[in-house]
Amino acid sequence: MTIFSDFDWSWRGVRVRETGAEIAFNPALVRDVWRGGYYIFREAFRRRSPALPISTAFSPRPPRPWYLLWGVLRQAGLTRQASPADITIHFSDLTHVKAEPPEGPTLNGDCRDISKSHVAETFKSVFGYDLSVDPTAATEPYLEKGEENGIHDGRVHRAPTPAEPGRVYQKLIDNRTADGTVLDYRCPTVFGDVPLVFLKERPIDKRFANYNSRVRMAAPSACFSAEELTRVKQFCAAMHLDWGGLDILRDAADGRLYIVDVNKTDMGPPLALPMKQKLSSVKTLGHALRDALVQRHL
Repeated sequence: MTIFSDFDWSWRGVRVRETGAEIAFNPALVRDVWRGGYYIFREAFRRRSPALPISTAFSPRPPRPWYLLWGVLRQAGLTRQASPADITIHFSDLTHVKAEPPEGPTLNGDCRDISKSHVAETFKSVFGYDLSVDPTAATEPYLEKGEENGIHDGRVHRAPTPAEPGRVYQKLIDNRTADGTVLDYRCPTVFGDVPLVFLKERPIDKRFANYNSRVRMAAPSACFSAEELTRVKQFCAAMHLDWGGLDILRDAADGRLYIVDVNKTDMGPPLALPMKQKLSSVKTLGHALRDALVQRHL
């Protein structure tokens, strides 16, 4: 099976088989393929960390080069594959995982539900305040989006609507910046710790699109308080998320953080991030994963 079998191809675009997400052919896609391909080339031919004496296996499949974890594993030194393995890395884009996790230590083997409603419920239990709203009684603008991973179909409502199956309804977070963009904090996590933050900006009229006009790297301490980072770690533990990306927004009205999405197979590093920072971020995350696994398995 080749990497091309992950997709359905047509004259209109590409469909990701596992999630159903569709990508249209257009000039922006050509640019993104170039930027992503150049990063993969650079990562594939740069020096990686010495191999750890930890053997790995993947279930149901290994990450492809366009996923952030691909480069991170290289920089963590996790290159030895065996069966049985010291640790099995569960890697699937599915929102709900029904198959039982493999026996023995796993990475994300117990993270089995990343639906938007489960994320919102877990968020409320950890942070103590709510992201969800009742669409039938809403008095302020709110967001509707699908439950599934990777579909980017958010839309804003300004009047009450009936709740529909398979849809979630959430507070519309005011994450606008002074220069007319919206700002998301994409936080890669390693056993709940946040080694770095990607600051992702896009125009307001594209706030729910899979597009960034600007991406920068920042230290977690520059974005969050120590108490907030503790809550983030507790949230990851409650989600059983050993590795993955969180989308976090800060609301301008109340100053609070809201975790709006969990992605255990996030692509990356972000295409709009400068190349030097792409490579630096992957090395930082690789070393963080390496250190965490050494503490747990050696």
